[in-house]
Amino acid sequence: MSTRGERMMEAMQIRGITKQHALAHALGVNESTITRWKIDGPTSVESAILLCKELDISLDWFLNGTGEINAHRSRVEHVIVTRDKLLLYFQRIEAMMTDHSKSLLLAFIDSILPEN
Repeated sequence: MSTRGERMMEAMQIRGITKQHALAHALGVNESTITRWKIDGPTSVESAILLCKELDISLDWFLNGTGEINAHRSRVEHVIVTRDKLLLYFQRIEAMMTDHSKSLLLAFIDSILPEN
């Protein structure tokens, strides 16, 4: 398992940050702070959160080495549903539904749509 400092360096590389002074500037810390973090020096929770936001990485991955580097991102962000694809899904679902199920689904959709 990698160290916290190694994970920070990996994230910097993945995100294209080649100079630690650039990261220090973005975070509003001294470059020596970044150097300390690289060798697994103490990091406050607040600093870890700022670092993870700046590098767009999972806090759990950074602090504990568990999960994936991008685990913080919603899986929904990675799904692009076009209008045509959505219509196709509804057509496939409709073909499998009973009339009663269709009525329930329509009632649910009506209940969540804003009134005009």
